Amino acid sequence: MGKEFKASILLFITSIIWGLAFVAQTKGMEYIGPFTFTAARSVVAIIFLYLTYLFFNKTSKTYREQKFDMNKTLRGGVLCGLVFTVAMNLQQYGLVYTTAGKASFLTALYIVFIPIIGIFLGKRINRKLFICIVLAMAGTYLMSVKGSLNMNIGDIITILSAIVFAVHILMLSEFSKETNAVLVSMLQFIVCGIISLIMALLFEDISMDTILKSYVPILYVGILSSGVGFTIQLMALKDLEPVIASMISSLESVFGAIFGWIILSQKMSEKEIFGAIIIFVATLVAQLPIEKFLKKKITSS
Repeated sequence: MGKEFKASILLFITSIIWGLAFVAQTKGMEYIGPFTFTAARSVVAIIFLYLTYLFFNKTSKTYREQKFDMNKTLRGGVLCGLVFTVAMNLQQYGLVYTTAGKASFLTALYIVFIPIIGIFLGKRINRKLFICIVLAMAGTYLMSVKGSLNMNIGDIITILSAIVFAVHILMLSEFSKETNAVLVSMLQFIVCGIISLIMALLFEDISMDTILKSYVPILYVGILSSGVGFTIQLMALKDLEPVIASMISSLESVFGAIFGWIILSQKMSEKEIFGAIIIFVATLVAQLPIEKFLKKKITSS
């Protein structure tokens, strides 16, 4: 089994974990605020990742002798952590006002935003991506805009989080090489946890009793979604192109909608379902190498 295939399978499993995480994030805020939830999940993720690092260091000679750039690891963890903090808290705050299913599809728009950001970095956008962007905007309109062109505030906040997540993925791709994936992931959660805790102390009432009432969602999101999921994503970016990795990760939108329907009974209208399908198709097509396939077809014929 090749490295690329293994990385793809791991990312597919991660997309299922992240899909269920939207439900856990919604359930977790029944008793606590968004900043408190993000701070709590970060603490759990930090502990889990630290124990993971110690375990691999003790049991794996290969891992122990792995050569990596510590300065780049530290720099990557802090810088990615700052961007990650903004993205996570925007997504968490958006879930106060929108459903888990809608949030999962709107978050998946980061795949479309990645090439848009590329324009500002001097990269040209081709016709296929332009069409996909237009389709994604149409799907977003159908999912989020009501009769009088008013969007739910939660949808707007979630779309903003998708933009920041796009920046985060591009940064992770840059810092996935010559670094220790577990340490980078742990450092970004340390940054996220500290900033989120400060925001929670300033704007929310923190109570250990209410935090304990949300312990199941916090543990799930902290260990699986945060500790396992984001570390796998960082490791996969070493063996996969960011484009392919983000395409597989986007399947979280489908699982998010499915779990939101099964567990939270959050049904979508026919219009919203149609919009979700358009967004999903647009995000997938945006990453498929259609041009290369057509080029091969023309060449072979």
